[in-house]
Amino acid sequence: MEYGLAIWLDQPLDALSGLAVAAEEAGFADVWLPDHYFLRDVYVAQALIAARTTKLRLATGVAAVQLRHPALIASAAATIAECSGGRAVIGIGPGGHEFGAQFGMRPRSPLRMLRESVEIIRQLGSGQASWRGEYFSADGAALGWRTDPPPVYLSARGPRMLELAGEIADGVIIHGVQHDFLAYARARVARGAERVGRDPAECRISVMLDVEADRDEAAAIDRLRARCVLMAGGSYADELIPVYGFDPGAVATLRAALRDPHVREAGYVTDDMVRAFAFGGTLESVAARLGALGRAGIDLAILKLDQSDLSATRAVLEALGPTVKGGPA
Repeated sequence: MEYGLAIWLDQPLDALSGLAVAAEEAGFADVWLPDHYFLRDVYVAQALIAARTTKLRLATGVAAVQLRHPALIASAAATIAECSGGRAVIGIGPGGHEFGAQFGMRPRSPLRMLRESVEIIRQLGSGQASWRGEYFSADGAALGWRTDPPPVYLSARGPRMLELAGEIADGVIIHGVQHDFLAYARARVARGAERVGRDPAECRISVMLDVEADRDEAAAIDRLRARCVLMAGGSYADELIPVYGFDPGAVATLRAALRDPHVREAGYVTDDMVRAFAFGGTLESVAARLGALGRAGIDLAILKLDQSDLSATRAVLEALGPTVKGGPA
């Protein structure tokens, strides 16, 4: 199993590119950077990191197809691939919760939107695009230079999006670390792949998870609550509630708290919810749980660490180095 690091672009890019350098030194294979209008620009950040690293893959985690036309995503990724020696990775999704709440963007079918996006990105990577779809068109479009198309990962959670990843993507980014959910996700990806005659192994399965290291596991779990609010209480298929092992009443209570601006919703995130999406505890226990992900067939673990103190974050990266460099779990 390989390891990636998610870097939230909420601080000056010089400092964050230094964090990426530390990740490369610790043995991480890639960095995943978000594409949100309220953060530093993802492709500027990738270019800076490309100039300071030599092996680290540069992934969008994830680019929002409601914010950028897939032709722009293809062009930006090809530019990063060119300046990094082929280290670009495209992670895409329909967009975060702010798209509906702030912009009124509510696509009828995120599934169709992502299918069309991948088709256009792939066509542009191979030459000229000829596509007219429900959401996007790129008829006669072509990049001004040729490049090998970067791998495309879909951010997926629900059953149909997981199956779509199995059909068309080079990889999938999932959220959830318990055995039942991992088995569910793998089965859905395999179902999609087999439907179109693909080997399911062609779609790499990556898990994005929060990690908080502390000798006091209860303290670590407590600090993780706020970071798990949207994962546990956001919008996802109700059939996943028992797969995650959640109490439906607790999920309903958390979702109601999310809609009330006067309520501190993190207080409604249960310990079970935290453990569904995050690892908290000693470095030894975190390393053991990461090893279990590898044994469960996960190809890539993308870690989200607390970035409030970057020197402390770098210390955690260094401490995780032996685990990251340990090879297959």
